Amino acid sequence: MNRLAQGMVMVLLGMAALSVTVVSQAYLNYVREEFRPFLIAAGAVLVVLGAVTAAAELRGTAEDDGEGHSHDRSHGHSHGHDHAKAPAVAWLLLAPVAMVFVVAPPALGAYTAASADPGTVAESEQVDDGSFGADTPEGEPVELKMREFVVRAWTDEERAMAGRDIRLTGFAVPNPEGEGWYLARLQMACCAADAIVNRVLIENRPEPPKDSWWTVTGRWVEPEGDLQDIRDHRFEVEEMVAVDNPPDPYE
Repeated sequence: MNRLAQGMVMVLLGMAALSVTVVSQAYLNYVREEFRPFLIAAGAVLVVLGAVTAAAELRGTAEDDGEGHSHDRSHGHSHGHDHAKAPAVAWLLLAPVAMVFVVAPPALGAYTAASADPGTVAESEQVDDGSFGADTPEGEPVELKMREFVVRAWTDEERAMAGRDIRLTGFAVPNPEGEGWYLARLQMACCAADAIVNRVLIENRPEPPKDSWWTVTGRWVEPEGDLQDIRDHRFEVEEMVAVDNPPDPYE
């Protein structure tokens, strides 16, 4: 691939990065929101470098052509500089870049959540028992992130959630091992590659379509015995409301 093609590839890569960060929020399917400025900067640098590379190659070709024509007029034949040409198949390298604009991989969803091991989520986290529901008006459900609910369900020996109305938002996941279905949310520290699943098991409502998003209000089904021996903590739903996919599919 010659320098002109290299420049075009860099421009397309940069435009792809800018399209998922400036024009849309698709980048949230792959990385955390804090990475947006870095992606924008990287995309801009690629566009500029690619444009400079392509322009330099075109300018060099034009100069060589001019020298060749001048030499023809003086001596009757051409000794212009030859540019090495890459085989035509090299242009296929542009195909994966172009596909970024057409087919963008979606956020991880039900397949990942169903196959993940939920027992490792809360091992290193603890909760402040006195803070649960402190900011929620009396009579209103406590709104929690799925991660917060799961951490409390596994580690809060005081069981502060027992008997309290709680509101959670997540996507539906079939339960491949038995009855009921999961309401789940994925949590990532850096990017989608390190995502872990937080989920609760729901058995008192019919299973909704896979990957559909819901806000549910209900109560934690308080288990007997050691909290950390429970594989899947249960949630008894009192109200379900369908919601659009949130702007950020991860917590």
